[in-house]
Amino acid sequence: MAEASVHIDRGRRTENREVRRQQLIEATIASVAELGFTNTTLESVTKRAGLSHGTINFHFKSKEVLLMETLGYLAKEHFDLWRAAIAEADSAPSDQLAAIIEVDFQPPICSPQKLAVWFSFWGQARYRPTYLKIHAEFDQRRSLELRRLCAEIIQEGSYDAIDPVAAARSIEALVDGLWLNILLYPEENGLESARDDAFDFLARLFPKHFP
Repeated sequence: MAEASVHIDRGRRTENREVRRQQLIEATIASVAELGFTNTTLESVTKRAGLSHGTINFHFKSKEVLLMETLGYLAKEHFDLWRAAIAEADSAPSDQLAAIIEVDFQPPICSPQKLAVWFSFWGQARYRPTYLKIHAEFDQRRSLELRRLCAEIIQEGSYDAIDPVAAARSIEALVDGLWLNILLYPEENGLESARDDAFDFLARLFPKHFP
């Protein structure tokens, strides 16, 4: 019984650590979205999380580490969701491409808070190469997947004039632009209209596959 109790205690401590860690990351997202990158401090994060300053030092050691972990969390969240969407979609490349686009405009990914954080990090990437490295690890895999799907669609539809690399690059640029419109002009650009714009572009690019 004593051994079982030790295992339970360890499990609870591990669970509590993960809960605290997640609270701090979510509080960082909220702080960056409201105050901006520069004005976010350890104090602003702990205040939103309702935790002590010592807790944040225990989990992340510094503000820089916390920001890097937050970016990694957002990048992996997006990666995991679109990968899962592809796995659940039909095998047709057009269905898999549609699944990726659907994820891009789902509330868990495309919330005003998270979009604000994404653009804050992108604005800092030029001066902090570690941020770009974290994002690129996931972004490159998405780019390769988009190129693969575009190449298969082009072959299926005999879209001989379209280059798959350029098509994938255009899709990525379109999504980024729609995200920016949602962030800057939320009253005029909602998730549904942004999603429709994305699929309208696909219909123009691959009319046989996205009527």
